[in-house]
Amino acid sequence: MKKIFVIAHRGASAYAPENTFPAFELALKMGSCGIETDIHITKDDIPVLIHDATVDRTTNGAGRVNDLTLEELKRLDAGSWFSPEFAGTQIPTLEEFLKAFGHKAHLVLEIKDGKSTEKTFTLVRDLGLLNESTFISFNMEVLKEIMRLEPNANVGFLTNYVDEKLIRTMKDNNIKQVCPYAPSLTEPIVEMIRNYGLDIRVWGVDKEDVIEKMISLGIYTMTVNFPDKLIEALKRHNIV
Repeated sequence: MKKIFVIAHRGASAYAPENTFPAFELALKMGSCGIETDIHITKDDIPVLIHDATVDRTTNGAGRVNDLTLEELKRLDAGSWFSPEFAGTQIPTLEEFLKAFGHKAHLVLEIKDGKSTEKTFTLVRDLGLLNESTFISFNMEVLKEIMRLEPNANVGFLTNYVDEKLIRTMKDNNIKQVCPYAPSLTEPIVEMIRNYGLDIRVWGVDKEDVIEKMISLGIYTMTVNFPDKLIEALKRHNIV
């Protein structure tokens, strides 16, 4: 898998409604290498892209995603909460996303609801996108299930903290990428992770000073809401 540096968090979500086609399209225009998104599953078992377990925050509707059918979700406005110019934007399905953005960027798929794991994997596999996708989760059992389905799948474990016990557990389960909360990292922790031979992709990079801190630690693969600013910083440091 090629080295990925700039991953747009829920798309270019500082500038467009998160987890929607406008945010994903803008991420590509800005030069993102990868697009990160979140997956829940509907009442009728269709994987869809939304961060929260409910639709309340990012649509004009209410209720849990897995209590609503795809038809019901598609009626919701997922753009107006962000800005009137995005009125009428729909919640995408995972299949729509994969078909639109597969082969255009590395796809980082956060499985929020474990019930969507197998369907998510199957869609990615059947569309020939396994090599261009990484499955991530805060739930290690989700990643183990992915690796049972395909031992060579790209997976990453999301975590709020890192210690040696966690890294050993990851090594024991052949999980090769750790995805820690960026502000929690220190030089000794980064050195320990590297001594175990794991890749690092950070999240929680919500300020430009956090970008600079990560670059000082030699970490260049970041998930950000503002991919343009990360690209500017990487260019300024002659990394890209």
